[in-house]
Amino acid sequence: ISTICEDSREHRSFVLKYRKQLSNLLLSNLSSILSNVIEVKKSLKLFLRIGELSIKLMSETKNEKLAKQAATAIGKVTLKNWMRICEACPLSQEGSILQLIYYLIKVTSVFATFHEEAGPEVLSWWCDILQSTRIRLKVKHKALALLLTMEKVASMKEELPLKLKRCLIDFSSQHFPVKSLELKEGTLELNEYQSIFRIFLKVLEERASPVIFYLVLSVACREEEHVCETDIQDSIFKMMNKNSTDVLVKTLNVAWEIFDESSGEFSSNIKLATVSRFLLPALLSASSHLIIVFYKEKLERLLKVVGDILRGGEESKVKTLTSKCGSFLLFGALYSKMDQAQVHSKGSELTTLAADVLRISNLFPQGKGDGKEMSSFLVKSITESRKETFQEGCSEDFKNLFRTFHCSIQNCMISVISCIQNIEKLYNHFIFKDGSIWATIIDTEKEIKFEMEQEQLKTRRRQLVTIRQNAQDSTMPATNYIQSHYLSDSSLSQDIGHYDFTSSLNEGLSDTAITARVNEQLSSVACHFLELEGDELGSHPCMAQFVAVVKHMESKQMYPVPTGSFSEADPPLWMKSILGVLQCDENHRNVKLFILKLILSCPEVFTPFSKTFLVPILTLIGSGSLTGSEVINYFVSDLLIMLLSWSTQTGVIPDGSEMEKMSAVRVLSFLMRNIHHDRRDILRHNLELLRSVLEIWKPCMVNRVDMDILERLLSSSQQGEEGSGVQVLAALLVNEMIDPEKLTDQKLALSLISRVDNKYRKVFQAAAETCGMLLKLMRNKPSFFDGLKSNIWRKLEKLNNSKSADDKNRFLEVLYFMHRHYPECVKDFSQGFQYTLKFKTGIQLSQCLEMLLA
Repeated sequence: ISTICEDSREHRSFVLKYRKQLSNLLLSNLSSILSNVIEVKKSLKLFLRIGELSIKLMSETKNEKLAKQAATAIGKVTLKNWMRICEACPLSQEGSILQLIYYLIKVTSVFATFHEEAGPEVLSWWCDILQSTRIRLKVKHKALALLLTMEKVASMKEELPLKLKRCLIDFSSQHFPVKSLELKEGTLELNEYQSIFRIFLKVLEERASPVIFYLVLSVACREEEHVCETDIQDSIFKMMNKNSTDVLVKTLNVAWEIFDESSGEFSSNIKLATVSRFLLPALLSASSHLIIVFYKEKLERLLKVVGDILRGGEESKVKTLTSKCGSFLLFGALYSKMDQAQVHSKGSELTTLAADVLRISNLFPQGKGDGKEMSSFLVKSITESRKETFQEGCSEDFKNLFRTFHCSIQNCMISVISCIQNIEKLYNHFIFKDGSIWATIIDTEKEIKFEMEQEQLKTRRRQLVTIRQNAQDSTMPATNYIQSHYLSDSSLSQDIGHYDFTSSLNEGLSDTAITARVNEQLSSVACHFLELEGDELGSHPCMAQFVAVVKHMESKQMYPVPTGSFSEADPPLWMKSILGVLQCDENHRNVKLFILKLILSCPEVFTPFSKTFLVPILTLIGSGSLTGSEVINYFVSDLLIMLLSWSTQTGVIPDGSEMEKMSAVRVLSFLMRNIHHDRRDILRHNLELLRSVLEIWKPCMVNRVDMDILERLLSSSQQGEEGSGVQVLAALLVNEMIDPEKLTDQKLALSLISRVDNKYRKVFQAAAETCGMLLKLMRNKPSFFDGLKSNIWRKLEKLNNSKSADDKNRFLEVLYFMHRHYPECVKDFSQGFQYTLKFKTGIQLSQCLEMLLA
């Protein structure tokens, strides 16, 4: 039999011809055949060939009992003769290693108990391959296909996980860059890196291995965002829903031990990344039972950290602040996952334990024994912590850590209040009312810039939020909100915000059911995700949490929302608090930008109260202080589109007082000053924005146009800007925004007429059409009209009398566009073209006939 299976043309033909007859013979005697080949003939190549052929025949045979016996035989013989196999396959021969890897992959697929019977020597061989500096990454990549099996082998004995851990760390040190962003997009190196990393993630999902979890964590936490960050989050979710509580607690303890270590082995950044990017999403997708088991072990330590006082020098404070940041994040997750009865009521396991810890440690002596001690202690600690600040002259890293600390306590406060309260007044008091919090969570030393180019804008990204949601919230419809990225589309459009709150999955399902459910619900993961723009403001650690709590209050109907008479709507207290922040001149520009981004991220919540916010936002836009420079960037554009949307939906416009009208006029002036852009798509959008402003807010802008800006635009000699002023004047005339008396300035008229000579078709056509509008508007002003008409007519006569064909064609185009608004002009010039119609074709003929009809 072994001779027949040798790799030659004749033997392959024989096996193919007598496959069915050989199948029973080979499978029945597989153990002795394989033993003979490896022990007597000592041929690894033949051994692997017979083994692979046998596995193929197993899948074809209908005798399940025989196939099962053969699978057991091949597995046992392979493990029994493992040392002989290794001797015949030295690490210096990559070809042999690859053959053995492919063989083992097939064996483990049919021999289910391979990992139980395999000894440490199998794991050692595999680890030697990964740790070898002589073997190429391509070969190691293939070897990683056995990672799941080797992880199972390592889990069978206590000392083997440590060996596996050392092996994987050595492998990552040899082949992984310090930061994944070092690998350029689209390169083979990046593709191979991502493929290898996803193998680790796949095994992590299936096994929740503490070793693999540590490896992924140690690699990803070196940088702020790993190239596979989304895959990591999805894998953590799947891991939490595929494995038992006991296994998961051991795995999560790996992250906890990194966060809680005090030897200084891990930096502050790595500890916080461990909590925020691994422990937090894992806990937010965990079952209630796992949450209770995990927090019961850690609650005493967490409460004591929260109660710690900042002492000592900068180094000592860094350690305390890092521990406090992580602890507040974990408390936020706790209050997000558990019901009020479990964290804010008497008789719960957690509240009873917390009350005992607080009493014994004397951290909260005013406890009343009502089960509310933990919540009261956290709120008190957060309120007191808001006063903490850094001293002048400290390092930049220390300042950033303090800012992170204030962000974590603010997010924790939102989580706690959202879980235990349903009164809007309390939300305002604990979350929004204190105006000093904004400067502590927002970097006021950094200049926030808004790019103009589309390719420089950030993509949207998912962010975790820790707001308690019940079943009522999950039935909320998806919300549409305006937030135009006008650089990708010139029209004003709506952008859809994806907002996903779902409840956690239950334990107790079969493996198949869990896998099906996980794959089915991956888009609505148990973690609370909110999708925001990934710019500096949208990616702020507190932005998603604030947006979530705003949505939460609305869904809980904590305050009355008007359905009509929007001009008289009285906003809730929390809105008044953030309005005060916008209107306070002492508040930094960055703070106001943060509040505006919050409004932009959930504009439908503010729509019924648009009367309150319309003028303050217009005032900020009109002042030009938001942009940092005189330019219409995407942020200003988004704000204006939102305000216009509010006016369209509610009928509220800024016309209540002279001050309101002036705020709108300043915005109009701002748009006119900055209307021009060298890129046509941006210019087109700016013009559409201007037209929308004129149409919707017309009543408060009529006869209030800044003529100086208009004259400067029309007289500009800057290359490319010649047509912008003409377009602005046309928009103003169409909407009847200018008093005819203000248009009697000959200088303005001459500037407009001069544009008819422009070499660009789009400019002289727009100028001709605008001249027609002006003639129509000023016909009742004889003194100005006659002079204007005379100047235009001279220009037309000059073009008509020219012997140049280009000038004659221009004459017809100018006359055509002018006649659209002032058809009387055709009478004086029809002689110039009506007798030559038979020589004209196409568009020009159609235009001439249209003029004659007019």
